[in-house]
Amino acid sequence: MDLAAYLERIGHAGPVAPTHDSLAAIMRAHVASIPFENLDVQLGRPISGDLDEIFAKLVGRRRGGWCYEQNGLLGWALETIGFEVTRVAGGVMRADAGDAVLGNHLALVVTLDEPWLVDAGFGGSLAEPIALAPAAHRHAPYDLSLAKIDDDYWRYEE
Repeated sequence: MDLAAYLERIGHAGPVAPTHDSLAAIMRAHVASIPFENLDVQLGRPISGDLDEIFAKLVGRRRGGWCYEQNGLLGWALETIGFEVTRVAGGVMRADAGDAVLGNHLALVVTLDEPWLVDAGFGGSLAEPIALAPAAHRHAPYDLSLAKIDDDYWRYEE
């Protein structure tokens, strides 16, 4: 990870330390600077989970990316800074499509004083980290909620 190049790409010139303020600032900068884009997926082009290839695409070629690329890159940068990052599988539209969609989304949980949901892979609706706890949030123009549901799953809605 070329952290300096990543930080330049997202336009973050502030503090870089494993703190909540730094996490929130880096996430906001990432979401504001690297757009959600799934053109390669839609066009049937080969996609890679290799972090060096994702870095080359999103940072080097200044492209956008989809959840696996966005959160893969963001998680790598956060780990390089010293954050404790856990990658978690999601299921977009699970309430409608059921368990068949489990694993179709990548999100991050960053543990500081408590676990925080960090997800740059939805294209900006989650503008900054939210505590991994049942609550409603306003990230204008989005109303968000996080709820604990059966089988130890969480439901994030926007």
